[in-house]
Amino acid sequence: MEPSRNLIKSIKWYLLDIIFPEACLGCKNRGESLCNQCILKIRNTERETDKNIMAVYDYRDPLIKKAIWDLKYHHRLNLGKKLGAMLYEFFLEEIANMEAYTKGQSILVIPVPLSRHREKERGYNQAQIIAYGLSSSGEKGLFELNNNIVVKKFDTKPQAKIANRRERLLNVKNIFEIRKNKTVKGRTILVIDDVTTTGGTINEIIKILKKGGAKKVVGFALAH
Repeated sequence: MEPSRNLIKSIKWYLLDIIFPEACLGCKNRGESLCNQCILKIRNTERETDKNIMAVYDYRDPLIKKAIWDLKYHHRLNLGKKLGAMLYEFFLEEIANMEAYTKGQSILVIPVPLSRHREKERGYNQAQIIAYGLSSSGEKGLFELNNNIVVKKFDTKPQAKIANRRERLLNVKNIFEIRKNKTVKGRTILVIDDVTTTGGTINEIIKILKKGGAKKVVGFALAH
């Protein structure tokens, strides 16, 4: 069986990362995709999100906007993992609070899915890369990353291209479904996305997970 196109792309970009070491997106110094000094300069969001959704950075900040753009469209996968680690560090207290609900189980981590067509076109799901960076940062057994539980049933217009709040909410209504209901029953779940605006996308996923029997569901987004 021939390797899938996505696997070939992943190997290609992995090899490029080895041949051409990462440079900080902000200061251009070699060694890290984002150095600590530049991270400290990124503006945190002060805008409110929905009660079940938390975000870290202000999407209007040029550096975080560029970081998300480069992850999505320029295959900066190591940068995505770094962004996930940053998400973990920022929400350590919230993660500890979630752990109290698990009763010894791992926190189930679910990235916001792309449609099959869009993921095939891009070669990967940027939310999954961020989720991997977050879940890899915790101690062994703290997280269980699963990107096959929630699926997007069909393509929709990108949220970024819709200005009207009501249209954004309608655009994501009833577009997700759960594949494995038994997997979410009684679980504490963390939904990961790169950017949240109205909260419509994450809230739709929270809604179906709770309907599927999840005990507690929280959404983390890198920017708002």
